[in-house]
Amino acid sequence: MAYPTLNTNKVFSSLYNMIISMQIFGTGIENLSGIYSGRKVDGTLIGDTKLYVSSDVLKSYAWDGTDTPGAYNLLTVHRPPAPVQTAIVIDTYRQIPVTVDAYLTKQAFMDEGAFSQFNGVVLSWLSKTKEVYEHTKYTADITVTAQAEATALGSAIVLYNTDLTGYDLLRWQGQELARKIEDRLMELTEPSRAYNDNSFLRTYSKENFDIIVPIGVLSSIRKHDVPFLYNVDEKPIFKEIHWKYFGAKNAAPDTTAASNTTVRALVEKDFGSTHCFPGDLLPKSTAYAANETYTASYTSAPSLGGNDVTILLVHKQDFPIMSAFSVGTSFFNARRLDMNHYLTFGHNNVQSAHIGEYALLKITTDVAA
Repeated sequence: MAYPTLNTNKVFSSLYNMIISMQIFGTGIENLSGIYSGRKVDGTLIGDTKLYVSSDVLKSYAWDGTDTPGAYNLLTVHRPPAPVQTAIVIDTYRQIPVTVDAYLTKQAFMDEGAFSQFNGVVLSWLSKTKEVYEHTKYTADITVTAQAEATALGSAIVLYNTDLTGYDLLRWQGQELARKIEDRLMELTEPSRAYNDNSFLRTYSKENFDIIVPIGVLSSIRKHDVPFLYNVDEKPIFKEIHWKYFGAKNAAPDTTAASNTTVRALVEKDFGSTHCFPGDLLPKSTAYAANETYTASYTSAPSLGGNDVTILLVHKQDFPIMSAFSVGTSFFNARRLDMNHYLTFGHNNVQSAHIGEYALLKITTDVAA
């Protein structure tokens, strides 16, 4: 929008009406949280590494209470099964730059206060941009990777019943969803090698997991069945994230369609002339490289009765996020009388941060009769 011209005074044409006031809006970015909350672990410098070591159960043998010669050799070596080690390394760094000045830009503002307020908002965008990056990047990386690598847990949930309609159908769907997820989670309390990548004997409880669903799935049943679905003491608690983050990574380069509705960014970068954060739709007819995008599973919020929906069970300690230092620096250009500000920060590659020790599971709903 072009800067508005001042209005001519009604009596004296040589005078002009002045600006009454200016309101400077803030960043407008608030309350970002997601499945990455609580997953940050210690980390400081480039190349810092955190090791995760897993070991397996031992074996037992028959014993008759005797020391019969030749039956048992006290010198026999009984090493434990070989452990598995996973390394998480800080190897990804980003920098956010912005230029402000105390002189040239000031002419567009009515007074010193408004100008100072504007500069304050611009500088606050350094930390807010970091928050947006972390929210979109971590959420996309965890969700897309989890869908690809998760183990299917049991059979699909049937969420359709031809004998029910309206309120009764919604209530039945909500009860079936909670009941069958709870049944599957109870299976994890029995020692099994089936659910972790290392094939080690493990047990898990429902408290170990974030049960992640796309926004839209629970909205219809929440208002009908709050006591059943959301009793903290008894029933599974779901964590909703935006439906746009569910999808499959595009491992080969390609070009978006003329009316792209599904290909979204997995990294923050310029695609063509459009700057995209993870989760943003790519522009139409735009080329993209391998492993930089994903094809979203949905084009709008899904519902239990209308879509086959993937529900993710992600261990609360899985996908650790190691944050490196976050440092702000600045440089004053005495020739232009402006100042460049930089915020530099780093983290590990969250796409490769799944720890094989932890079960990573998914359940797919089925709307077929």
